[in-house]
Formats: sequence, structure tokens, C-alpha cells
Amino acid sequence: MKRRQLLASALIPLASTGPAWAQVPTGRGPLRLVVGFPAGGSADVLARTLSDKLKAELGMPVVVDNRTGAGGAIAADYVKGQPGDGLTVMLGTSHMMVTAPLTMKSVRYDSLKDFKPVVRLSSFNETITVPISSPANSLKEWLELARRDEKHSNYGVPAPGSLPQFVGYRLGELTKTKLTSVPYRGAAPLTQDLLGGQVAAAILPIADMAQYNGKRVKILAINGTKRSEMIPDVPTLKELGYSEFDDLEWTGFFVPVSTPDATVKQLETISLKIAQTPEVREALLKLGSNADSAPGSALAQGIRDDFARWGPIVKASGFSTE
Repeated sequence: MKRRQLLASALIPLASTGPAWAQVPTGRGPLRLVVGFPAGGSADVLARTLSDKLKAELGMPVVVDNRTGAGGAIAADYVKGQPGDGLTVMLGTSHMMVTAPLTMKSVRYDSLKDFKPVVRLSSFNETITVPISSPANSLKEWLELARRDEKHSNYGVPAPGSLPQFVGYRLGELTKTKLTSVPYRGAAPLTQDLLGGQVAAAILPIADMAQYNGKRVKILAINGTKRSEMIPDVPTLKELGYSEFDDLEWTGFFVPVSTPDATVKQLETISLKIAQTPEVREALLKLGSNADSAPGSALAQGIRDDFARWGPIVKASGFSTE
């Protein structure tokens, strides 16, 4: 306890002309940035972009530690058990921290009790998309097709129990349309089937679809409160009269719950500074993400809101991993 108090007090000063963590004891490091997804994926690319900036700000080595499996749950379970010394930071996603606990019985962590949110880094839109060959040119037309002919009612999602599955389920409820989810093992195979017209529709992240819009697919709508700069002609579900899909999926930094508040605050200050740099904002745009960073308090409230919103929907859907 004494060592933790000393470390916390050493990190309290937030304004400095030198590296923010210059007082970290010699030999205590490097900082590990834990990522729950494979090298080369969007989460890994973001982590490596941020790690270079963190290294410069902290004045110490930063290592990206990929601990893959179970949609990021393995990484979260690992970070949960690490010392709260400020040297282990997790790049968490809304799937890891909200959807997985709601859908996976194997999850052994409590998102609200086992971690402290540091900062929300970014968010991204989901798209409702049909192949270019589809007769539907709007969300209304697709739903009408789905009501008339069940072959148009199937929509692919990148994984069983992923948020897109429940977006489709809730949209079907609201519009009194029987929509059937078709889970894939990742966005890549689903994208290929959609491009080939082998699935009637898909709900996929904007980064996977924007490049094909108007050429090989038709994006009918996105979630969120405003249109995306990537596809400005595509309306939001809110514009179309469905206001339950305002919140986006997100990424953020988390630390073990035992991490002192002073350390969390310092990491928050550094992370917000990094997230607002032109280089990181440009990198986020290339990854199909919105550069809408926010403090840890906003992320914590967002997680509580997500559980309150999606928990009843997941339950009502009857989803089960068995």
C-alpha cells in the first residue's frame, strides 16, 4: 500500500515541460498497451499509432501486447488481474466491455467494477448495406422486400452476439419486420459474400463498406446522430425516424481498478492530448473511426447507458451461446 501511495503522489503533477512520467522509478517499465485482437487488424493499427505518441509523452518504452481470443475477453480478463501501477493499459472496445458481458457466459470480468475508464478515443458507425444487385434503394424498400419475401430478410453480421445482430433485431421489432441474422466468423468473409450477392443484406462497420458504396454495394443507412464524412449522402437511422440507434461503438483506454486516481488522471490528460493531434485524427479517419475523444467520466457513463439500453434487447432476442 505504501509503495502505491508513493507512486500515486509522484504522478500527481499534470503540467510539465518534460516527459509526463519522468518520475517513474528506474527499471519500472515498459508500459504495456494490451490489445485483444490480432496484429494487423484495425485495433492493433490504432494501438501502434498511439504507442508511438505515448512513448514520446511518457519518455519511456511502450510495448503493444496482443492477447487475442474470445472477442477481446481474454485480454480484458488478463488486464483485470494486473497490478494497478499505471504500467498496464488496455485498448478496450464496446464489444469487449458491453456486448461480450451481455452475451458470453465465459466472461469473468465486470466492466464496471474491475476497470477504471481512462478515455474514449474514438467511435465508429455501423452500416445497413445491400448488394448492388438488390432491388432495394432505400431502407424502406429493403424492409418492404423483407416483408414480402423471406429471402430478402436475411442480414449478415460479423460475429454471433455482436452488436450488429441486435441492431438488426431491434430494427425488425420497431418496423414489424421479421429479419433473420446470419452470423459470420469475421467481417472479411461477410464482406465477400455481400459483394458477391450471396447474402441479402449486412450490418457492418463503415470502414468495411464505404469504399464499395455505389459501386458494389448500396449503403442504405448508418447509425448515429449525424451523417458520416466518409459517405455524406447516406442518411442516419435517426433521420429515417428510428431514434434508438444514436449511440456508436467505441474504443477507449482502461486500467485495472486498483490504479490510483492520480495515475488515471494523468493518463487521461496525456491520452486526450494525443487523440487530438492531426496525425492521430488522420489515422482514425483512415480506419473509419470518428475522432471524438472524451474523458474517462464520459466513457464510464456511456458504458452504464449501453448496458441499460442493450441489456433488455439482448434478453428479449433470446440470444444464447449454447
